[in-house]
Amino acid sequence: MVNSSDTQLPDGAAALLVALATPSPQGEIGIPVLLWGRPGVGKSSFIEGLATPDLRVTTLIASIHDPTDFSGLPFLENGRVKYATPEWVEDFRSSPAGILFLDELSTAPPSVQAALLRVVFERKVGFTPLPPGVRIVAAANPPDLMVGGWELSPPLRNRFVHLQWDIPQSLYVRSLTHGWDRGQLPHIDAARHRRLLPEWKIRIGGFLQLRPDALHGNPEDNPFGFASPRSWDFAAALLCSCELLGYRLDDRDGYGQTVVLNLVAGCLGEATALQLVEHLSKLRLPDPRKVLHGEASITVSELDDAELFVLFYGMNALLLPELESDELLGQSRRYLELAQAVFDDSRRDVIFVHLKELARAGWLAHLTAGGTNDPELQEVMELIGTVFSDEAFNEFVNVLG
Repeated sequence: MVNSSDTQLPDGAAALLVALATPSPQGEIGIPVLLWGRPGVGKSSFIEGLATPDLRVTTLIASIHDPTDFSGLPFLENGRVKYATPEWVEDFRSSPAGILFLDELSTAPPSVQAALLRVVFERKVGFTPLPPGVRIVAAANPPDLMVGGWELSPPLRNRFVHLQWDIPQSLYVRSLTHGWDRGQLPHIDAARHRRLLPEWKIRIGGFLQLRPDALHGNPEDNPFGFASPRSWDFAAALLCSCELLGYRLDDRDGYGQTVVLNLVAGCLGEATALQLVEHLSKLRLPDPRKVLHGEASITVSELDDAELFVLFYGMNALLLPELESDELLGQSRRYLELAQAVFDDSRRDVIFVHLKELARAGWLAHLTAGGTNDPELQEVMELIGTVFSDEAFNEFVNVLG
């Protein structure tokens, strides 16, 4: 849960610790982070201060390394080209977890940046994987303070969550008498994260259905993070972690909201992040799983169009993988009853796309596969007849083909 001592850390530190503790979409621990901050604000000191006997921190300054230090040095053996593993990779094998800290990343020339692409995202040096417990962190000076540096390529930027790092004046004054607080990585249960993650993917999917142009951001418009399918995956994983750790958008003091917004903006760019956070803050949705299981009831007239759209998107996401489930009939009845209520509320157009998706997936064939004598099935078929015979719905299907 959120600890009040987090507020005694530099700006960006709490978000950093969340990202480093997050199970990544690829199965390792930690979403790669790039810290942006002016010289002398303690980026390197904070990262190296995370080291413990069980957490090794290895710092590499990219500009003084050759590309082969990140891709492996090729050599010929028995007529085949192999790649020698750099010593820093072997050092991680003696520790169950670690942090690879790429300091002064903006001083790395394009050739080194290209070599880092696979290291950052795939956690591989040449063909040698880093241990699963190794996180990736980089640091750079802001573009307006770079002297003789290099702009980071869009492919490399898109592999990081970008966080702004600073030391407020009040924190520095406090440190003069109290010293600096050490950061501590939180623990996130990977199994709980896996169970919760689909719910965040549903919410994000609903937002992207409403705003499809938000899927891709323009790297030229965003000097730090920008939206892409990869960074949306990052955002979903980080939002899931924030919920598990107690950072919420509705925090009264605003601290949790700041952490969440920093992480989402670091993935998607500020403009897209603000749209997403506003969308998530306004959603008043029951759990779609509880709705399908009859454990939650809703009044359609109390939900706006965006909320209805996301709710049906979530129910579709749960129904489609379960078309052969024994529970399909009961869940379909509750789904159709809700759809009928939407039609009665004169907002049928809000859920047309979801009904068409189910129809195309062979939903009706799966419902009737066990015969048509079941009274509940007969009730469901009557609902299907009512909903799918709607003239406006059929016009919609015909237009879309």
